[in-house]
Amino acid sequence: MISILLVHDNSDLIESTRASLEKSGEVRVDTVPTTKQALEILKNRTYDVIVSYYHLPEVNGIEFFPEMNGVELLKYLKSHGNPTPFILYTRMKDTLVLEDVNNATEVKFSRGEDQKKPVTELRDLIYQVVMRKKMERDQALRTELLDSILTLSPLWICQIRGGVIDWANRTMTAGLGHPEGGLVGKNASAFFASREAFDRASRELSLDVDQEGWGHATTQLKRCDGTLVHCSLMVHALDPKDPSRGQVLVCEDITEKVRLTETVRESDLRVRELLLHASSLIIKLDPDGTITFFNTFAQVFFGYSETEIMGKKIIGTLIPHRKGEGHQLTGFVSDMGSNGDGYAIRITEMLLRDGQPVWVAWTNKALRDEDGHISEIVCIGHDITDHEHRDRSRISTALWKDRVIADSDVTDDVFETVFNICLEIAKEGREGKKVGTAFVIGDTENVLSKSRQLILNPFAGHRIEDRMVTNHDIRENIKELAQLDGAFVIRGDGLIEAAARYITVDTSAVGIAKGLGTRHSSVAGITLVTKAIGIVVSQSGGKISIFRNGRMLQEIG
Repeated sequence: MISILLVHDNSDLIESTRASLEKSGEVRVDTVPTTKQALEILKNRTYDVIVSYYHLPEVNGIEFFPEMNGVELLKYLKSHGNPTPFILYTRMKDTLVLEDVNNATEVKFSRGEDQKKPVTELRDLIYQVVMRKKMERDQALRTELLDSILTLSPLWICQIRGGVIDWANRTMTAGLGHPEGGLVGKNASAFFASREAFDRASRELSLDVDQEGWGHATTQLKRCDGTLVHCSLMVHALDPKDPSRGQVLVCEDITEKVRLTETVRESDLRVRELLLHASSLIIKLDPDGTITFFNTFAQVFFGYSETEIMGKKIIGTLIPHRKGEGHQLTGFVSDMGSNGDGYAIRITEMLLRDGQPVWVAWTNKALRDEDGHISEIVCIGHDITDHEHRDRSRISTALWKDRVIADSDVTDDVFETVFNICLEIAKEGREGKKVGTAFVIGDTENVLSKSRQLILNPFAGHRIEDRMVTNHDIRENIKELAQLDGAFVIRGDGLIEAAARYITVDTSAVGIAKGLGTRHSSVAGITLVTKAIGIVVSQSGGKISIFRNGRMLQEIG
């Protein structure tokens, strides 16, 4: 709805004009016969347009406020800051004139023309005035909004013309330590760390241009106090066809980013130094098993220099190839994906440069990229070879057996004896054939109640000394009987209660890694419902798996 204040002394004309204007339903007209009344109304109300007759009647001298004509009313309103668009009615001799004062537009009518035409033209003129005012208001709002965005932006923004700063936002001015407006009129080169830095940035901005025409560069700008700020620069011509209009320069303060990057780099260097000189074996691998890091301790231990080992595959260099065993990298880092913390603990037979075998307990950690894919594998190892024994293929259990036998009735020497028998079976087999078997140690009464004999118990009726697993003389008998199906059941003190024992427990609640068979699941199941320790030798791969409480504690091989 367009609101109009119509000031006219002719009551008949004013009423007919109002009726004609309001006929469309888009206009509301208030009428007054004098400028004095108009001023009173305008004290409390605003209008989209004021329409006033040029010649208004004179008033007598008794009036407190002298009457004005239309032009005087216009001047008065403008002098008091009223921006309302103004249209004048003027009658000069035989000519009627409608004048849009704000836009210097005139519409003239001669005597004898259609009397309706002036009203129609007035209505059109009013629409034009209102539309133009709205456009001006919208443009002002857009300009104000843009000015606010540019002024309050966290980015440093300025306009440069002829190398001189024409305008700079508040953020840039404050960021460089200058008072408001303090950058305007200054040469842009003065804010660079040096003339060489300015020239270098100028070259970068002209060479590194993206598809939208933005030039890019990084440099240092100089604050008012002389300190330097690391900045990322972007520049774009305001009008590529008219270089005289200058350029807009956008700067981002990246001082903190540079500092953090440098801190991370220094931290990485310190970490690398620590890893390099740590007293543990530390190796880094690519997902395909290529060695990318080999610390000093590992170099001394394995007998390889850094230049000799870097870029080599761990399988076939440090870990021997074993035909038919599927001994791949996935075995070395097994279960990393299934563990919530991303770790895998594994005891692995390794080869020194001179071919001597050693056993290393590895803690392997998978590092993943943003997509969740393994990008790197960090391996931290400790030598657990039993160097005191003449057979260097033996593994020292000193560092890890305590967590296996804890809260059980199994003694140290019994566990170590059974473990080494398993290690010999895994390496030697029997008569040139691989052998798979299982041992269940401790909590014997419960184990026997949850299992049954597959065949006649081969240990039944023998003397106690001939049934003790620690008796070295019966070791070959144990290896021979390992070829039978079923498991050995051994008391915590070492007495062999049975061989070829079939475990009858429910294994549905057991969670073990994929690829493990019924032997592994049944042994895991018996350790879940008893306090026994389970050890399984895999026939297919010669790996040794140790179970407690229904889960695998250790895998060797």
